[in-house]
Amino acid sequence: MTTPCRWNRLRLRKMGPQKIGLGLFYCLLIFVLPLQASEELLRLELATGDDVEITRFRGGNATTILWLPSERGFTAAHQFHGAALAGLGHEVWLADLHSTYFVQPGRGSIAQFPLDDIVALIDAAVAASSGRVLLLSSSRGAQSALIAAREWQLRNPGDASLAGIVLTHAHLYGARPAPGESARYLPIVRATNLPVFLLAAEYSTKASRLAELADALGAGGSRVYTQLLAGVRGGFDTREAALNSDLDEAAKLAFASNLDRAVSVLARVKPPVGGVVTSQDTRQFGRSRRADPVLTALASPLAAPPLRLTDLDGRPFKLEDHAGRVVLVNFWASWCRPCVTEIPSLHRLDAAMPDDDFSIVTVNVGEDLERVARFLQQVPVELPVLMDYDASTSKDWMIYVYPSSYLVDHQGKIRYAYLGALEWDSIENLKIVRSLLSKR
Repeated sequence: MTTPCRWNRLRLRKMGPQKIGLGLFYCLLIFVLPLQASEELLRLELATGDDVEITRFRGGNATTILWLPSERGFTAAHQFHGAALAGLGHEVWLADLHSTYFVQPGRGSIAQFPLDDIVALIDAAVAASSGRVLLLSSSRGAQSALIAAREWQLRNPGDASLAGIVLTHAHLYGARPAPGESARYLPIVRATNLPVFLLAAEYSTKASRLAELADALGAGGSRVYTQLLAGVRGGFDTREAALNSDLDEAAKLAFASNLDRAVSVLARVKPPVGGVVTSQDTRQFGRSRRADPVLTALASPLAAPPLRLTDLDGRPFKLEDHAGRVVLVNFWASWCRPCVTEIPSLHRLDAAMPDDDFSIVTVNVGEDLERVARFLQQVPVELPVLMDYDASTSKDWMIYVYPSSYLVDHQGKIRYAYLGALEWDSIENLKIVRSLLSKR
């Protein structure tokens, strides 16, 4: 671990029936708290000449939370969470940047917001607050939060009014990593020295890389705290109740209380009074590119990492025992909708290939046997399922996206890969698999 990096992990334990009952009782209080907060719609005129639409929840002025949107924009759920936070004693500003700049929500929307205006928003929040100011954002909105925070620090040397950043489901990759490569975080990650609190759901693509992201942030001198919500699926905080599990919905109702905890943790950290000075361009945003729906050939074949796991019945599996065969290794999770979507086409691919020369093996990442067994009762998987309980094997295979698939040749080298869901029995993909089968 890099020396400047100091991070602590706060993990919510999985709750039994009694604790769930207590949790739900507590969550009922969250419904009452918003009633204590006053809400008003502001049109804030900035020195840049732009007017920004702000929904302001008044609950107290000890902490002002400037909430910047993710790439998906704000929903009614954010209004609820903002009111609940105000009920817990914070002043909350929801900055609806998508509406302000007439930007359609989407993966690339964050990069379209003027940086000077976000910095001006921080100025306005500092001027209006008698206490500290924190930034809050999620997913790709984390990029604009970090970039704007450092820019504000550089423009206001000696001012420690901006006290920290809370990020949920943070997406801070520069670009989707190529198969077999480590993630490349944006330059701003290692140029951030404000204290940061990272919140993630256990069943999400962000969970297994939470410690890695904390280390990267710590490299700039940031003190980083993380909290993992056990048994909860990503997106719980904005998903409709009908689509949430009981644990998801309990986490959604308690979301404001978890954010309040994050604010309390950051309040104990003395913030720096200047931004990190670096020669790197820290204003870069992540690039979002949709890959073609076909297996991608690796420029240089890679030796497949070790794959030694047990299946659902505890039987051992070793990839090296399948030397001489073409093997498709598919990493998945039950909470991942694209993973579930591609299962039927994996079955069709398996049926279309000769049994004596081709195998498909699936690897479930980070879930327990009971959860996977329940899932398989509803969605049968007629392929070998290996259990990567602690996600250590997926880290060896550099898995950052679910599903991720690797086509291993007869010599044990990865020749093709795909990050995301595929239609496996498409004409193009069938042609690639058959071509590899013909080469010995």
